[in-house]
Amino acid sequence: MKTRSILTTATASLCCLAAASAASANSAMAPVRYQVVFERTWSSETHPADFPLLAHFSPVIGVTHDGSYEPFRAGATATPGLEHLCEEGKHQPLDGEIRDAVAKGEAGALIETPDPLRSVPQQATATFEIDSAHPMVSIAAMIAPSPDWCAIAADVNLLENGQWVAKKTLSLEAWDVGTDSATSYRALDDDTQPRTPIMLNELPYFEMNGKRVPVGSVTFIRQ
Repeated sequence: MKTRSILTTATASLCCLAAASAASANSAMAPVRYQVVFERTWSSETHPADFPLLAHFSPVIGVTHDGSYEPFRAGATATPGLEHLCEEGKHQPLDGEIRDAVAKGEAGALIETPDPLRSVPQQATATFEIDSAHPMVSIAAMIAPSPDWCAIAADVNLLENGQWVAKKTLSLEAWDVGTDSATSYRALDDDTQPRTPIMLNELPYFEMNGKRVPVGSVTFIRQ
């Protein structure tokens, strides 16, 4: 009887430990909130080559997602939504594409800010929820005026080694999304057919002394 009691107690203890471990794992993977700070540094001082009048970034748009949905991935072909964002600064129909991905379970949350970034330096901020099923975030804004150029941070993983990162900062590079073949800020539309892959913008506007110069930065801060 005493041996049975000890075994029962031991079994109960193991069950409690397993439950506690499972609860801890679930807690670690629970959705969390982040703030994104999207900062423009692009100016006539940092990028003096033919810097345009009325230069600005469009309002910012982004999405949390998994590996099956990578809307701004280098080497991919721009969707109609990304084309409209980077050619015209419009969130439509990209926001609809993102909502469709959310409905399919490929994306978790749409991220948007309401206003253009017209000053330097200037920041746009938003808060969003992210979960372990959609641990990556991609975010972008049009570099305006331009043919089809965007400031992009793509496929940023906020879940590292099973833990949500406290803070992550990345440089924002200028990208060409392959939908317009014009090569200057205010050139007339020159629709690209067939579409070319999304790639870093290699034009001299985004270099100084032979080195690339970021157009801003983006920081993700866990709340």
